[in-house]
Amino acid sequence: MGGKKWTSMQIVAILLLAVGLVGLVFGILGLAGGGMEPYEARNGIVMVYATVADTQGNSQSGWGTGWAIGKPGQPVEYIVTNGHVVEQAYTYPKMDASITGMVQVYYSAAENDFVQAQVVYYSGGSEKDIAILRLPTPTDKRVPLMLRASDTVKMGETAYALGFPGNSSDRQQFPTFGLDDVTITRGIISNRVNPSWATYEAFQMDVSIAGGNSGGPLVDEKGNVIGINTSGAVDPETGASLGMNYAIIIDELTKILDGERIAYNMTGGLGWTQKWFGYVFLPIGILAMAGGAFLLVMSQKRREGIFAAGGAAGQGAAAGRGPSNRKAVLRGVTGKYAGQSFDLTRGKVVIGRDPAVCNVVFDRNTPGISGRHCQVAYDANGDCFLLTDLGSSYGTFLGNGKKLTANVAERLAVGDTFYLCDNANRFVVTKE
Repeated sequence: MGGKKWTSMQIVAILLLAVGLVGLVFGILGLAGGGMEPYEARNGIVMVYATVADTQGNSQSGWGTGWAIGKPGQPVEYIVTNGHVVEQAYTYPKMDASITGMVQVYYSAAENDFVQAQVVYYSGGSEKDIAILRLPTPTDKRVPLMLRASDTVKMGETAYALGFPGNSSDRQQFPTFGLDDVTITRGIISNRVNPSWATYEAFQMDVSIAGGNSGGPLVDEKGNVIGINTSGAVDPETGASLGMNYAIIIDELTKILDGERIAYNMTGGLGWTQKWFGYVFLPIGILAMAGGAFLLVMSQKRREGIFAAGGAAGQGAAAGRGPSNRKAVLRGVTGKYAGQSFDLTRGKVVIGRDPAVCNVVFDRNTPGISGRHCQVAYDANGDCFLLTDLGSSYGTFLGNGKKLTANVAERLAVGDTFYLCDNANRFVVTKE
């Protein structure tokens, strides 16, 4: 029985292997971010109905499409749509006190199932053309849709538009504006452009959309949202569609969501509500698995008596020094420096656009990056990382969305992430 007894090293090794397996599972799930069929995205779609009325009894109304955002498995609190869908209902009462505006979110018009929503963010059609609505009570009647970073979308990629186009609804005998009434059209992404009539970036596409599709999601083949359907080009003489339509890129939305501290979920560029699953749990899982395997091998060698007493002691000392020899590094996660590492044991790293003072230099036309944006250093005494914003114009943010105070060092631990201005330029501090 004594020969079968577990040593303390073996017990630690098994615990590390178990922790590593759990970390790998959570990390891979966090980075993969799930996926579904395009038409399954209808489970996050609602009809947005906007009305304005004056004291003389005059009124006018119109509808568009909206879709849910939030954390997976949690009740939905926020709906995304176009700014021009709610423009009159939101802006007219602010200009004239005699006019009232109302925005309703319909789950099913046939069942008279709707709620009155509050516009918590609005940008007009000539600007970002995005509106975010807050429901009076979180609901499980819709599910939040997954977002996908715009830089991962390729030209020629297949895309699908979902929503309630008026042409379709007008031709139905009894439109319900429920899940079964959601239409889906397919096409390809033709280009990424800056439209002359607004301040957003958009995907040009041949996906068919019409009035009523406005605000609805443009999704990829896994049902991830890559854009917000907003407008189409028409013949100025006949009014006929030219088959050249536009969807606001999803990065325009995520910048707003980060600023408003509204939770969302991403794949291929994770939002601040999920990204720590991948970039914290995955390194932990890998390190724990490696440590467990190393200890298991060492315990087996000791048990078999391969090393002499002096050699075993020497190896034990080397093993004790191993973890402290790991280098503290800064590694790019997204953007220009994705996958590249910078050794912090040699001194601080300054990030920005000015090559005269920066170690990690961005192109001069990189949006949102200042000349001296921020610096990262490793404190060997405290065994921690120090991140300092250097007075940047657009800010430095921790992985949880917290904006750093200029010139005040923030302590980071292994696996913590941060980004410059937005999620397009994200880094992680770690040891390797």
